[in-house]
Amino acid sequence: MSNISALHQSLVERLKQQGLIRTPRVETAFRAVPRHLFLPDVPLKKVYKDEAIVTKRLDGQAVSSSSQPAVMAIMLEQLDLQPGDRVLEIGAGTGYNAALMAHIVGETGQVIAIDIDEDIVEDARQHLAKAGFEQVKVVCTDGGFGYPSAAPYDRIILTVAAWDIAIAWQEQLKPQGRLVLPLTLKDNVQITVAFESADSYLVSISTSNCGFMKLRGAFAEPQEAEDTISIHLNKLLMQVENILLLPLPIQLQLKLYNLIKFRRSSLKGLRIRVYPQDTDYIKTADEFVIVKRWTRLVLDWQ
Repeated sequence: MSNISALHQSLVERLKQQGLIRTPRVETAFRAVPRHLFLPDVPLKKVYKDEAIVTKRLDGQAVSSSSQPAVMAIMLEQLDLQPGDRVLEIGAGTGYNAALMAHIVGETGQVIAIDIDEDIVEDARQHLAKAGFEQVKVVCTDGGFGYPSAAPYDRIILTVAAWDIAIAWQEQLKPQGRLVLPLTLKDNVQITVAFESADSYLVSISTSNCGFMKLRGAFAEPQEAEDTISIHLNKLLMQVENILLLPLPIQLQLKLYNLIKFRRSSLKGLRIRVYPQDTDYIKTADEFVIVKRWTRLVLDWQ
């Protein structure tokens, strides 16, 4: 086994041992698709660490990356791809995630990856071609509109954080389809959620903590909302840290935030239902309602 192959398989083995890779299809894809082909200018030891790698910055701010493999594994397991599925990915990145999905859906399936920047799209195309996945279609367009010309999709996945769930994503999903995305709840707290349709609304079937760069373009988070939630979260954490006189680890911050905002210290048992924003919903005492631009999120714990 070559040094590259050893590094590659060692990373996959760690993800499997941690329980993040759980199914044979996801494991086979991770073992078959080398990450270094999508990060040609990054040292191999860094490529095969379980960490996100920034690939583009604008005005000093990171806007694109190769996601952390652990988070990719979690989301691919949430997505539950099947051979023959038609998949839309919003946020092409390096093309690595699209290649993993293309391996799973096979020759009878289709993967379409879209990104808002032409240079990211062109790089992803080159990486995919080098890795032998020319069948993946990579398109430059605003992800908030989805890609209607190839809809409907069995699966839609976002690899950028969304402040709300765009109407186009719901309309372009098949009735029995699944939507997986990093969703910002409140005060900049993100979770990755798998949604399926239930009558006239979406309902979550799994959730996990995450951290992603934010969706850009016409459907980006409103600036005033971003400023407000950042101020609220920072004030909250500063108050607690001043009492304790030490900075809190990020996981503890998230648990504390959940406890104060939702009276829960973890996501275990969390259910999210997504209704149209104008739905006349009367919440119960155990529910939390978050009103967004297009949707109304109802959170409860089962």
